[in-house]
Amino acid sequence: MKKYLLITSLSWCFLSCQTAETKQEPQKTKVKVVSESRTLEPLSYDLQNPIQTFKMPASLKEISGITYVKAGQLAAINDEEGDLFLIDAQTGKVTDQRMWGTKGDYEDITYHEGKFYVLRSDGRLFVFTLGQTSQPGGFLTNKSTHIQMLDLSLPDKNELEGLCFDPKTKNFFIAAKETKRKGVDKDSRYVYFYDPVQKESRRGLVLRKRSFESVGFTGEDAKFRPSAIAVHPITQEVYILAASGQKLLVLDRKGGNFIHVEKLNPKALEQPEGLCFSPDGTLYISSEGKKGSGVIQVFKWKGEQK
Repeated sequence: MKKYLLITSLSWCFLSCQTAETKQEPQKTKVKVVSESRTLEPLSYDLQNPIQTFKMPASLKEISGITYVKAGQLAAINDEEGDLFLIDAQTGKVTDQRMWGTKGDYEDITYHEGKFYVLRSDGRLFVFTLGQTSQPGGFLTNKSTHIQMLDLSLPDKNELEGLCFDPKTKNFFIAAKETKRKGVDKDSRYVYFYDPVQKESRRGLVLRKRSFESVGFTGEDAKFRPSAIAVHPITQEVYILAASGQKLLVLDRKGGNFIHVEKLNPKALEQPEGLCFSPDGTLYISSEGKKGSGVIQVFKWKGEQK
C-alpha cells in the first residue's frame, strides 16, 4: 500500500476544552492548529475486496444513511422519504419497512440507547423509537406526530450530510458537505459537535483542501465533501466518508491528524453515502445507485482487539 508524507494543517477542538466554540460566542474560540509531518499508516481494511456486497431493493436505490442497531441488524434511510428500513446484517435483506415522517431531505441516521436519530440537511434532528413508527403506505399515527425534532442551531449556514454518536464525549458529530461562512475558504469543510444535554453546538474540526493536496491529491480530486461520519468502536478513530471523489478519511483523537486517506472503487460504490461499524470493528459502507442498485458493502477489520 502506497504511503504518503503528510504535511497538514487541521483544526480540532474537543468538547472538553474550556475554549471550545459555542453558538453564543462564535468569535472567542481558540482553536488548536495541528501542523506536522508524518507518514500515513496502512488501513486495517481492504477496501478493494469486501467480504460481502448486498444489493438493495428499488426502495433503497437512494440509500442515504445506515446505522448498527444490534447483533445481526442494521437500519437505513433513503434520501427523500420518511421511512425506516431494518436490514439483516448477515444477508442484506430488508426485514421490515416502517414509516416515521413525511418527505424531506434526510441524509443520515444513527441509533443510540433505543432511539433512532435522523439528520435532515437543514440542521433538524428527528428522534424516535421503533414503537413510534407506522406501517408503510398508511397514515402517520398520533404517536408518530409526537416524534421529537431538535434544532441543532449550528453556528454557520450548512448543508449537512453525516451524523454519528461519539460514546467517548457523549456528543453527536455532524459533518457538513457545504458551509457558507463569511471569510472562510469555500473548500473548507466542518464537523460540528452537538451536546444533547446542554443543547449546544460547537465547531470541532475543519478540513482544508491543502491537507489533501499535501498527500498527493490534486485539482478537483483534492476537494472533500463529507457524506458520512462514524467513530471506530475499538480504536476510537474518526472515519469520514466522501461521496464526491469517493474517499475515506481516518483521523486520530489526539489532534485530528490524518491517519489514512484512501480512494474507493467508483464502480462498486457509485455514490457512497453511509458508514457504520459493528462492535467487533466490521465496517459497512452504503452507496446510492446511479446506473445500478443501491448497495451495502461489508469489510472485515484486520486490526487487533483491545
